[in-house]
Amino acid sequence: MTIRRTTLTAAATLLALSAVAACNDGDAQSAPTAAGAPATASATPTATATASATPTPVPTPTPTSTPTPTPTASATPTGAPVDATGAFDPAVALANADRTPYAATETMKTTATAGGQVGSVLAGTGRVNYNTPTREGRTETKMTLADSDEPALWMETVNTGTTIFMRDRTKPGSAWRAEERGDKARADDLTVYVKALVEAGPAARKGMEQKNGVPAYHLGARLTAAQVKAIDPTEYQKMVDKGVDGGKQIDVWIDRAGRVLAQTQSMKMTTGGTAVTSTIALTYTDFGPRETFSAPTTAAAG
Repeated sequence: MTIRRTTLTAAATLLALSAVAACNDGDAQSAPTAAGAPATASATPTATATASATPTPVPTPTPTSTPTPTPTASATPTGAPVDATGAFDPAVALANADRTPYAATETMKTTATAGGQVGSVLAGTGRVNYNTPTREGRTETKMTLADSDEPALWMETVNTGTTIFMRDRTKPGSAWRAEERGDKARADDLTVYVKALVEAGPAARKGMEQKNGVPAYHLGARLTAAQVKAIDPTEYQKMVDKGVDGGKQIDVWIDRAGRVLAQTQSMKMTTGGTAVTSTIALTYTDFGPRETFSAPTTAAAG
């Protein structure tokens, strides 16, 4: 079956921009329309962020150095007790999870496919704070479409905690643009799906595995639309708006301290009569103490 490029590109762009918003935070952030995508394609973040119109440019902040934070390895996690084989109970790990803010390197890859054809690949990485209200961090995300190696989208984002700065790297010399975060508080709890999967029963418990070189417990199940609605009504509404069919497959891997080491989300939707599958895979490594992310400057914007 041949899928029309415009249909697949539109769906791929929608999913990709959703992942950008989710990865980069952005209670109110925007991103450019990818090449070849219809002008009406809009982003609806995968997590709890909400996209908005392009912010009004503001003057460049007073120059200060903005070195990229260096990941700092953390000590061996404590938390749930382990047995002789190193296994632990994920419910105990979750119940005793430390809520102290911490930083981690977040790596994300999103693919959108239809009829066996890959519509887009979106890859992103960055350093991000967790267990914080505003999810400060610095990330970079690049998307390529199936018929081109040139990035259709290439965004760099800095979230200082009070302001979000973005620039479009597909445009040489593109300036940073900034906007206030406003009064919205972003829910950044990575364990929300862990809790849902623990409560899903024995079938969701897949057992111990190695993840990122760390002993981890794998939980996985397909959550129905009703279950997603109970967890996060906003996300549920976005799934409805995107035409998601049959809920969402969620898999997470946690360490004994209750930290999420990796997660994948897979969902199917119908766009223009075409069934599209979106898969998002995220990993979290190099755990360390909370870091500070300063506003970008002219000197750092090259």
